Amino acid sequence: MTLRIDIPISPKTSVLLRHSYLFTSRDWQHLPRDESPDQGFEARFRESCVEKLVGWVVSQHREMNFGLGLMTASGVLHEIDLVVHGDPVIGILELKNRPSWAPEKNDVIVFFAKILDYLCLNPTLLQSAVVPIFISSHGFELSGLAACLGLGIHPVAPFLRPLPVLVNNAQCMLAEREHGVKLSAEDEGDLDDFCSNLNRMSNMLAPATVNARFGYLNRSTIEVAAFGGIPVYELADELRRLNGESVRLLAAFRVAKEG
Repeated sequence: MTLRIDIPISPKTSVLLRHSYLFTSRDWQHLPRDESPDQGFEARFRESCVEKLVGWVVSQHREMNFGLGLMTASGVLHEIDLVVHGDPVIGILELKNRPSWAPEKNDVIVFFAKILDYLCLNPTLLQSAVVPIFISSHGFELSGLAACLGLGIHPVAPFLRPLPVLVNNAQCMLAEREHGVKLSAEDEGDLDDFCSNLNRMSNMLAPATVNARFGYLNRSTIEVAAFGGIPVYELADELRRLNGESVRLLAAFRVAKEG
């Protein structure tokens, strides 16, 4: 099967999302905690971006002007945990290290509203690829994960890769197969099903992205495309399932290459 995604994924979007996932699922687990309310999660993540995202511009911790000296349509500034710029991508990040309370729908909707308040006064932001990312160090409540998908926000948590990272994993596996790595007949069929399901989810969620939902008309005007009504709770469960399937298939490829 050929993996085809109708909306191309910017290489820099993939870099930012993979960095976010690896920090949350791997690096953070081995870093010392401090006495701040989030145990230093936001500060350590920012430090990792400065260190590893070479060539990116990283905002101050808890940025109040979107990293660009911008004002909002409401006239009230909003705290954004981090904004990172790697042309043509603007990554907007919400970070939660909240062990006793997984992010739910209201957390996600507030994050989305902050972004929208900046967009409504600054349409030129849409000339970049706007990539909102919600990172939780302790997973998501189902409504929070569903809201992320419905609003075009990439959810990241331990063992929860966002959809573009799963797509990259699938592309790597298909390339290995084309180069002669042989799986069992059962795993070959599972890989085809995995790619088919990724295609289906990608096509369903593509209109939810910020740059698909909002369009730049001129410096004072944006357009909004109505989109919704998709089964986001089912898709949230499916994203979790596809994460598990990705891990299993990658392990099968490692065994096949070694044997």
